Amino acid sequence: MNEIEKEFENTSKLLLGTGLSGLEEYGEWLGKRVPLPKKTTSAITGKEVWVPPSFIYMGKSFNLENVISLDEMKKIEESPYKADDLADASIKQVLKLLNPVRYHCGNFRYRTSENIQKSSGAGDGRNIWYCEDVYLGVKNIAYANYALFCQNGFGCHGIIRSSFVIHAYNSSQVTRCFEVDGCSNSSGLLFCHNCENVHDSMFCFNAKNLQHAIGNVPFSPEQYKKIKSMILAQIIEELEKTKNLKYDIFNIG
Repeated sequence: MNEIEKEFENTSKLLLGTGLSGLEEYGEWLGKRVPLPKKTTSAITGKEVWVPPSFIYMGKSFNLENVISLDEMKKIEESPYKADDLADASIKQVLKLLNPVRYHCGNFRYRTSENIQKSSGAGDGRNIWYCEDVYLGVKNIAYANYALFCQNGFGCHGIIRSSFVIHAYNSSQVTRCFEVDGCSNSSGLLFCHNCENVHDSMFCFNAKNLQHAIGNVPFSPEQYKKIKSMILAQIIEELEKTKNLKYDIFNIG
């Protein structure tokens, strides 16, 4: 936990100018818009197992009484039934026969994994905390669902090839962004939606090819920096005081 705690502090300092300490203290805020895994226990050993949220399976949840961890697969005994037992069985009979040997698999891991905790599906990465569907060259990711080839992402859902982001959604190739949705090939964004090739801008929507813009209107670098510093001061004050933030990219309008 120490390393990802440090990276959360470093990322928040990069984005907001002040580092936030205590990752779990901000957990409710970080996971507010993210479908996160659920904790249960293994049906065969009682160990802690994390399974995907119901969002992943059309709103249907696992039967938590029939869950095992991926590393327990070999411990499952072979089915006591033979082919002849199923030859003339109805669907209802087949389901009855399958119930004692049917398990859902949690704690899924892909390729190498280092320091992956409280996660239902993750792999090919390190320092992953409370995530689902986080794979392929990932590092320092927490409170996230679906992140590929990403680094230092916190409270994100649906991000690809992005780094140093907090609350980024449905975005690709974004860097140094806070509260963004549907953005691509952009950096230094704050509360932006559906932006492409936009850099160092705030409160921009459905925009392309902007820099130092606020509400889609370009400002001088000096003006932009002054206004941004005032906005960030308000954000930090609220976050440090309440561990939460009233506004996000989905309600700011």
